[in-house]
Amino acid sequence: MQCFWNALTPTILFCMLGLTFPLSMAADLPQTKGSDSYNDNYNYSGARPRAVELYRQGWAEILERGRWGEAERLYREALREDSGFLIAKSVLARMTADPQERNSLEADIKRGKDQVDSSGRLILDPYVMTLRLISARETGASLPADFRSDLTDLAISNYRSFLERYPGEWAVRIEYIEWIHAKHGPSAALQAISEMQSQDPSFTSRLSYFPAYFHAELGDYERATTEAREFVSKLGPGDWPQRHYIEAFIAYEQGDYPRAAKAIAETLNLDSQHIIAQRLNAKISDALSRDGDAETQ
Repeated sequence: MQCFWNALTPTILFCMLGLTFPLSMAADLPQTKGSDSYNDNYNYSGARPRAVELYRQGWAEILERGRWGEAERLYREALREDSGFLIAKSVLARMTADPQERNSLEADIKRGKDQVDSSGRLILDPYVMTLRLISARETGASLPADFRSDLTDLAISNYRSFLERYPGEWAVRIEYIEWIHAKHGPSAALQAISEMQSQDPSFTSRLSYFPAYFHAELGDYERATTEAREFVSKLGPGDWPQRHYIEAFIAYEQGDYPRAAKAIAETLNLDSQHIIAQRLNAKISDALSRDGDAETQ
């Protein structure tokens, strides 16, 4: 499995630096109360219920347990249940390591996207843009200079609108917070979480490892470790890859590269397809190499 997450951070986002965080994120936050179209969950443009269930399970595997291989299996099963489930198709297209399969899925999406309802297009349109990015990277094609910033702005705007209608879609909420992080950094992402929680505490009941991730980026390792432990405690019995991944990330941010290397090896031993762990493993290896070179000089 190889996907566009390889170039994005922490999970699906572009590395965008030098962007200023506004004093308040309130205007960017979903406003769900009083909305005529308020609902907890989206039906994904009428996809078969079992397919939607499998799709949601796939996101849980990626965002919570860290089992990317299992997530891919679930997305494929969802499409066997409903071959017209274009949003699931768009996620699989970004995960597959087979360029021909990706091109075929993308062609299907382009042919059918006008049949997706307005709520679904809020999710699908940014996904389609990421497929353009992947294709350009693979073929060497050029994209407009402002393509990445346009994608970021579209994703923030679209996900905000979607969450106003369907605040129960927790995976979309995490993606939305990640895009805030991509544009404005970890402090902005944490402020967005805090402001969402002030609207409704249930909005932040499932945030995966991201609060720990953001605090580690800010250098608050004690808080990051506390958040990580709280996240892991919610996963239930089992040795999940994500537990070791967030441990590795915090250790990496602290500069404890040997501990980070041990934890990331555990992650990849449990799921060799964990794309984000693969990226972090490369960074840890580079850091250990630099340390080794420094010692020999």
